[in-house]
Amino acid sequence: MLAKTKHHLFPFQLSIKINTERPDFRVVADFLFASDQHNYDSDGNSYPYNSRKWTELELRSRVWDDYGFYLYRKRAKPLIFTICASRKYIAYAIAYFLALETQGQILDKNGNTVKLEHIKNKLKNFQLDRHLSFAKNSIWRKSSDDHSDPN
Repeated sequence: MLAKTKHHLFPFQLSIKINTERPDFRVVADFLFASDQHNYDSDGNSYPYNSRKWTELELRSRVWDDYGFYLYRKRAKPLIFTICASRKYIAYAIAYFLALETQGQILDKNGNTVKLEHIKNKLKNFQLDRHLSFAKNSIWRKSSDDHSDPN
């Protein structure tokens, strides 16, 4: 399990209820960095790499200072993740992306659903459409148990 003591590195938090399988974690990286060539570190429990059932994930840029997040399972039923990020907009962006990908709901501190439009409004400087487009076309969407590396 990823250490929950990283809060000093990732001070911004959001929760998200997950309703379907997750994307290959490398699609999440492609979304975050809007690149398939970005140099980053990853950690988590995606085994094999193409797993859609991971419950822990950390992505951190090796290029940009203070740019990353980690998430962990807060509750199993219903499946709720806590997202902790180095920057507030990264927490919002990852929550937004995973809500779209998993038909999930972003939750406020009281467990109430936050509308996606509200989160999207907080991402005006993030180039959300560019990041979503990159993730949509990610080669890792083609990964499978038979082909974990579709390159």
